[in-house]
Formats: sequence, structure tokens, C-alpha cells
Amino acid sequence: SPPCRGPASVGECHDFFHDLWKKQKHWLEQKLSESKATWQIMVTHFPCGEDGESQAWYRRLRMRYGLDLMVTGHRHDQELWLPTDLRNRMGGLTCIVTGGGGGITSEATPDPSHTQDWFGEAEYGFYDITITATHMKVESINYDGKVLK
Repeated sequence: SPPCRGPASVGECHDFFHDLWKKQKHWLEQKLSESKATWQIMVTHFPCGEDGESQAWYRRLRMRYGLDLMVTGHRHDQELWLPTDLRNRMGGLTCIVTGGGGGITSEATPDPSHTQDWFGEAEYGFYDITITATHMKVESINYDGKVLK
């Protein structure tokens, strides 16, 4: 196939990225259907819950292909979406937003006494993921080393 090129003009951006997203979704479903891996983990820029289908596509990836974990970005905060969270309608999928690096691009202050602008459980921090043959553990860790979730 020819090399991927960007849109020829600003006016073509919407259709270009819409078509690219559609092709990439098909590619991912094909790869997941062929995978024999114990754990199915997807990394994407699009954050938890934002699949353009009100979480229906992410839910299908979980239910049809066994997607276990989705690692995302976009928002500049820390969000651990557990299968039991009310906002999580992704069929039991665990999802994290890893944008909690902090700095001037953070969504809000890391001060835990001012959480009104937080989307998740923290602003500055990281995730620790431990994977064995039979178990996966995801921990959300704050800037001060405290395990939050």
C-alpha cells in the first residue's frame, strides 16, 4: 500500500482523520482477533470513555476480543477507570489516563484539598502496573508516593 500522507489542505482534515480512525479501528480489531496473547492491552491517545460511540466500541473490544487494559492519554490528569465505576460502561474493561505528569499543562492543581477541577483521582503522579501470567494489578500513585487506587 502507498505510504500514509496527511491531508492536502485544512479543508480535508476532518475527512482524512475520520477515514484514518475508521481504518485503524478495523486494523485493531483484526489484530486482536488474531492474538493468542494472555493479556490484551491497547495504548491510544484517545482517553477512557471517548471512542466516538458513547463507549460502545471500547465495550465491543472488551466483550468480543477480551481487551483487558486500555492505556490512554489526552487529558492531563490521572484517571483509573475500574470496571465497577459508574462512569465506566465499557463492559468490564479497566482503563487509565496517564496524563498526570504535571507541570503547566496539568488540568488543575495537585493540591488534594482543591479537587473540584479534577477528572480523576490526582493531577501529578503515575501508574504502577504489575503483570504476571495470571494477574494484573494497576495502582495509581500520587506525586508524594501515596497509592490512591
